[in-house]
Order: sequence, then C-alpha cells, then structure tokens
Amino acid sequence: MKSRLCFFLLALLNAATLSAQTSIRGDGRQAVEHAGIVLVKPQEWSKPNEAVVVRFTAYTNRGGYFVLRSPSGQERQVWVKQFVGAPILEPEIPKQILKPADRDALQAEIDKLKPLAAKVPSAAIDIERISKPLVEAVQRYDAGEVCIDGQWKPVAEFRAKEFYTVQRQLRESIEEYPDKTKFDLEGNSNFMQLVELSKGSPALQAKVDAIRADLDNQILAQKEVEILDRLSNPDTSDSEAQELVEELKDFKNPTEKTTQVLQQVESAALLAEEIEKLSEAMEAHFANPVPPEETPRLPANLAFQCELLAKQIAEFRKSSPPAAVRIPEDQANALIDISSAFPSIALLFEKKNYVEAASVLTRLADQAAKIGPRTQTFLVAWRIPATQKVDLFSKLRAEGEAAEMAGNTKDAIAKYSEALEVYPNADLSAKIEQLNTPAKK
Repeated sequence: MKSRLCFFLLALLNAATLSAQTSIRGDGRQAVEHAGIVLVKPQEWSKPNEAVVVRFTAYTNRGGYFVLRSPSGQERQVWVKQFVGAPILEPEIPKQILKPADRDALQAEIDKLKPLAAKVPSAAIDIERISKPLVEAVQRYDAGEVCIDGQWKPVAEFRAKEFYTVQRQLRESIEEYPDKTKFDLEGNSNFMQLVELSKGSPALQAKVDAIRADLDNQILAQKEVEILDRLSNPDTSDSEAQELVEELKDFKNPTEKTTQVLQQVESAALLAEEIEKLSEAMEAHFANPVPPEETPRLPANLAFQCELLAKQIAEFRKSSPPAAVRIPEDQANALIDISSAFPSIALLFEKKNYVEAASVLTRLADQAAKIGPRTQTFLVAWRIPATQKVDLFSKLRAEGEAAEMAGNTKDAIAKYSEALEVYPNADLSAKIEQLNTPAKK
C-alpha cells in the first residue's frame, strides 16, 4: 500500500514537472544557449529536499531527459523525473516595464520560485540570486520608475512624455470629428489612456480636466453657431426663438456675437413693452369722445413718446438683429404713423382739404385695428365728416356742371361757388372765372 502511494505522488510530481516544461524552449536537436539551474534529486524517488543544484549554461530538451552543459563545458544527461520543478532560467528583464501588468508579471515569476526554495532549502541561495534582478525591477517600479528600452527613468518623466504623445493624437481626433456634440470623450481609448497616465499626478490630472473643458467649449461653440443660424432664419417661430434664446443665456462664456444677440433680444423685449404701453395709452385717449367743435389732437407727451419710439426702433433695426428676434412691427408702425399724421390731418381739415384728409384717415383706420378697437373707431368716425364734405362737394359740382350744360350760367356759377365754400379747388375756381368773363363784356 505504501509503495502504491509513493508511486502516485511521484506520478503527480512528474506530471507537474512535465507541465512546467512547456515554458522551456528547444526542439530537442539544438542546444538553447540560456544559463540557469535545475534542482536534481539523486533518484527519481528521492525526496525533494535531497535535491542538489545543478548549474548549466545551455540545455537541450529531449522530452524525457535534458542534456545540460555545465559551466566547465561538459555535458550531462538528467532525466526529467529527477527534477524538482522545472529548470530555472536566468531571468531576462523586459526592456519595457511601464504598466502595473508588467510589474505584476515579474512578481508572478518571483512568487513561482518561493515554493521551490521551501522544498529545497539548499537551493535557497541560488534561487535568491536568480530572483534578485526580478526583485530589484519590482522594487524600482514600486519606487516610481519605469523601464523604457532597457533604461530606468522616473515615472513622472515617462508619463509626461507619453501623455504629450497621446494628447496630441486625441486632439487630432477631436479636430477631425465633424460633430463635436457626438464625440464620446469618456469612451475614447486615447482619453482613457490619458486618465490612466494622470493617476497620482495633479499636473497631468489638471491637463485631463482641461481637455474635458476644451471639448465642452468646442461643443458650446458649435451649438452657439447652430443656435445663431436658426435665429437668423425668418421661418423660426417665436416659441422656437424663445427656446433658443434661453439656451444662449445658459452659456457661461458667450462669444461677442452671442452677447450682441442677447442684448438685441433684451432691446426687443423693452421695445415690445413700450409699444404695448403706448398702444394702451392711445386706446385710453380715444376712449373719450371729442366735441364736434374741437379739432382732435394727441397729447403732446404721447406724441413725443411715439416719436422717441420711432428713433429707438430705427436704432434697433440698425443693429441688424437676427430675423427671429422680433418686435410687434405692425403695431409699432401703426402707432408711429398715426402719431406723426395727426398734426397734418388737423391741418388738412383747417385748409378744407377733405379729399386728402379722408384718404389719410382711411389708410390709418386700417392700421388702427392693430392698436385697438377704440383707436380704430375714432379714426373711422373722424373720417365721416371729411367724407361727407367730399360727397357734398361732388354733388354741388355735378349740379353746377348740369346747369352749365343747360346753358344756365348763373345757376352754374352759384353751384360752383357753393362747392368752393365746401372745398377749395383750383380747377373749379378757374371754371367760375371763365364763366364770369363774358358777363363782364
């Protein structure tokens, strides 16, 4: 029973040893020029702690046995079943030790050797010697160095140089990307590498934050251009324009153009308020009827405010606001036209130029509807006496023409004179003078 158990343990050890050989190079024909040690038991059934260290400068893996070349140049054949573990090769320290994964790979090699030193105490010194370059490399990495092309340098120096290279690549990618709003910065491999390189370095972390901020600014700049383009489109509705303006107001560092547009929006809002206020004032004024014997007039202060409004609107238009930044133009034009026309209408009535007065009042009555019903009602009512005078003038003139055609010159002159009392007319005055000329002879 005991012999069967020993055989089973040896089989397991040999299987483990043979499995370990997968990392050992060689085709069984040519020697591999790589020095190292192997722990060899006197017999395959000997205990591991009875093994001794055999040093070699080259080996040939023949499968079931190894041919080892000793430092003196002699060759020795050793069966694999006598090995404790696999041959331990002198370590080759990688020329690039840059990442935690590189460091962990070295540590893994060190950890593999520790159990062998415990199994074969006599090999502890040799195993420690072989482990030493690995341990030193790990220690240097842990102390803040990285190995680049076989040269150890401070990690800060490496990271700064690597950071600069990757940062340049990232910026090129961002610049080439047409729609910055769709650029996935956090998911970009270059950016993730920069984040990794910046760990533990406040200076590099600040640069990572600056990259985020710069892309945010580019996205805002792109949005800014798009919003301004949409505001410049006359087809943009008032509700859409309001939403776009609210977006512009949220910009932390607006451009000069955006600042100007926001000022124009504010000016438009103030003008709209003023237009509404003056419309209400004009409506209130025309709510009170004017006695027939008085000539209708606007209060001086309302006329002045309408004149000032005209100048403000002219300045607003001069600033070339976007098409979607609007004021109630029709309402404003009605206020300005009615206010400016009032003195001339009164003068037309004084001069009895009822035709021109009726024409002006007809035009203004249509505009007055944009101010309010009272203003419109008043202008329509004011037009009535002018229209009546025009109708009376036309009637008297027609009667005079009929009398003239009938040969009744006296009645014709009388009707024409009555017509002139209603509305002065140069042609009719000339006609009367012409009719009076024969009577003088």
